[in-house]
Amino acid sequence: MMKKYKIVLFNDSLVGGAGKSILVLAEALEREGVEVHIVIYENNVDFNVPKNIHLHLLQNLNPKNKKQIANTLEEKINQFGKLDLIISNSTPSNKILSIIKQPNIYHCVRSTETKHFYGFFKYIRSFLRKRKYRKLYTNKNLITVSKGLEEIITNNIRAFPESIQTIYEPFDFTAIAALSKKENNQIPNEDYLIHVGRFDLVSKRQDILLHAYKKANLMYPLVLLGDGEDRKQIEELIHELKLENKVLLPGFSKNPFPWIKKAKLFIFSSDFEGFGRVLVEALALKTPVVSTDCPSGPSEIMSGVLSDYLVPVGDVEALAIKIKEALDYYPDISEHIIDKFSDVNIANKYIKLIEENNVKSKT
Repeated sequence: MMKKYKIVLFNDSLVGGAGKSILVLAEALEREGVEVHIVIYENNVDFNVPKNIHLHLLQNLNPKNKKQIANTLEEKINQFGKLDLIISNSTPSNKILSIIKQPNIYHCVRSTETKHFYGFFKYIRSFLRKRKYRKLYTNKNLITVSKGLEEIITNNIRAFPESIQTIYEPFDFTAIAALSKKENNQIPNEDYLIHVGRFDLVSKRQDILLHAYKKANLMYPLVLLGDGEDRKQIEELIHELKLENKVLLPGFSKNPFPWIKKAKLFIFSSDFEGFGRVLVEALALKTPVVSTDCPSGPSEIMSGVLSDYLVPVGDVEALAIKIKEALDYYPDISEHIIDKFSDVNIANKYIKLIEENNVKSKT
């Protein structure tokens, strides 16, 4: 069947949250009659790519040579014929695509682009970082994955984009439900609490979570599902807090959904996020969630009655109290809270963007 529209989704790889979002969006767009080409330049793919999705790997490139990658990318996309949209999907790919001068280019921003600096030169380093991203995103067409990110770019980084709009991350709720039913012998038979994410104390703040868990003095064990460079520090903190018999570290799981579905409570302790995919996934599986109210993502996901289960960033006392409250009572998680994140709704927002661009190009 002849496809109505054609787009390119460009990224460095297909790993992590960004990789998952790209694939879910590609499949949803294909079902809606859009021809999708995914282009990456690192041979790093975490997921099974369906046969109906066109995946292209730019080979023999130096990952640090942005100009070389941009030139090769432009040669590749010129082979696809007329394109309705070209979208980069991460900070590295945004920097590369910004080199290319083609119509209908959009940059999807998934990160706050902010960083905590310490020491004597922290203000200068912070200023220089903001200036770098102000230059990158000024006069560009931007898509942010949360309204919080949109505000950070315009009010904190103070960029002046050509256009900026929020289109949330897409989720295939049917696939999530199916994956959550897979058997996993590692999962405890008893009730437990869970946190899912890479071991990164700077952003994910497992240290805050562990202190709050200790303070709450709960009977339920805590599962930290994931892995990362800060695993040793987390293990040391568990030992320091004398929680060795209560905190489980099963490692990284390619399918975290059975773990999330069977958990009594999901806890999110981040200081900052671009969006927070795992919050939507937990709510889709009807697992109660307590989360920090970090600058972008959580407050847009946990709306209505669920906003009562947001706590200030870095507040151990508040997190401990809210965890105990959530275990005593949690409101029903209705479908309408997460419906706006469904892959069909998000795909239609991209199709609407294509149609608006096509109208503009004719005027």
